[in-house]
Amino acid sequence: MRGLMTGLGTDAEGPCKIPVFLMEVVQNALAHAWRQLLKEVAEGQFSICGEEEDTITERLYMILDELSSNHPESIKGLSLFQTPVREGNLRNRTGTRLDCQPDLTFRPLRGQLVTRSNAMAAILVECKPIDSAHPIGSTYCKAGISRFVKEDYAWAVDRALMLGYVRNICDLPNGLTYVLDSATGRKEYRVKKRTTPLRQTIYGDVVYSSVHYRGSNASRQTSNLPIALHHLWLKTEEPCENTRCKTST
Repeated sequence: MRGLMTGLGTDAEGPCKIPVFLMEVVQNALAHAWRQLLKEVAEGQFSICGEEEDTITERLYMILDELSSNHPESIKGLSLFQTPVREGNLRNRTGTRLDCQPDLTFRPLRGQLVTRSNAMAAILVECKPIDSAHPIGSTYCKAGISRFVKEDYAWAVDRALMLGYVRNICDLPNGLTYVLDSATGRKEYRVKKRTTPLRQTIYGDVVYSSVHYRGSNASRQTSNLPIALHHLWLKTEEPCENTRCKTST
């Protein structure tokens, strides 16, 4: 019954390890899809500035589907994945919620990961807009990062991705470290390791990683094994608004 209740036997074996190169494939695919979306914006077919998060994510998903189905060779390594899934239902670690819906799921083909459960072994992506109406602290962190810390998302793997749609003037890492490096942020988001730079996307977008303990602070179970969150923020050609996010110095 261990496999049924824990998905990957995480209590005994720890989370499934996601190779960094597979994360890079997903990051490059998202960066590529974003550039396709920017072309649609330039042609007047779409408005990132005026749309809700779900609408932007759905459009990105359709571009990713076209890319995965018909042009996987455009992104090195994309053929190692199944077609991405949008808002696929997954259970949380405790099984108290069966309808957790990460925004995008990239599941590697069988054999790419050392895992006992292909259902739970995936790269999960949570997408959040960043602008004056969606501050980093209350939106990106509290409604995004916290889902990984609480083990609603990606509890069976050791890495996941936060994707930001930047619509004002805000940059990595300072916009993020303003929250995560504060005393409150370190405690609330169980920061184990501060943000560190990773390899950029094929389009030059910077990517950073932060590492977080999981579960409650009082818990001593193996579920406290940390998760590495990759952070990729994609921007519009010109800011939708001239507001600036709060940043660390």
